[in-house]
Amino acid sequence: MQYENLNRESARQASGDTVLSICPAGVLESTVTLPSKPSSKPPLLALHGISRNAVELSRAFASAAEATGRIVVVPHLTAEKWPVYQRITRRARPDKTILALLATLRAMDTAFQGPVDVFGFSGGAQLAHRFAMLYPEAVGDLHLGAAGWYTFPEETASYPYGIGESPTRRESWSRLMRSGLRSYLQRRISLYVGSNDTSRDESLRQNELVDEQQGVNRLERARRYVASVNRSQASLGLPRTARLTFLQGCDHSFSTCAQQGGLARKVCENN
Repeated sequence: MQYENLNRESARQASGDTVLSICPAGVLESTVTLPSKPSSKPPLLALHGISRNAVELSRAFASAAEATGRIVVVPHLTAEKWPVYQRITRRARPDKTILALLATLRAMDTAFQGPVDVFGFSGGAQLAHRFAMLYPEAVGDLHLGAAGWYTFPEETASYPYGIGESPTRRESWSRLMRSGLRSYLQRRISLYVGSNDTSRDESLRQNELVDEQQGVNRLERARRYVASVNRSQASLGLPRTARLTFLQGCDHSFSTCAQQGGLARKVCENN
């Protein structure tokens, strides 16, 4: 693999290079980490949570990127431009933001010509799986770290909890997700959650509907999402590819999951 047009002399020497992409909400700033010895693994797009800790993600993935030869891209979705990005909405369109970023990267480097693997933590995991459901052709392997809640790949629940039609919503997201469901389910979907991630903090979506469908904490919701994906794959005659990894002794802290649970390394080494 060769790095082509990217203003990259400085990028090769530094842990990360800043790339700017233009999208409907404005200018998105992303950090691209380029390993000294790139491998044939697809690039990894890593999405931060609602704490907007893009710098922390870049640092956590830097050594794993170098060890595995992966290119890692971490966009910074600021609260000012993307106040709500976890769920695909009409406001600021986070899906179009990611599409614009990928188009910019494709123009810079041939490594981005094919699908990219996608990782997200917490709110970033929410965006990651919903983006993959809308644009399965753009995504390779999917890695979800401790999402607060999920859009299940089942029509028994209305959007955004499932892909059934919602009588109170005019958006076409559920129809688009249903049309691409088989394609979405034809990938490996890996979930990671701390074994101690059982608190019901204020950032966790809590209502009777989601609690009954998905469970009362992130650990239980991850279990049920894996079961839902595997059940949906089986119903379509597809291999069951969803799996859940517990990060022992970790709570809902990215730094703890990365340092103690080895999260960045597990994601980058995943084959």
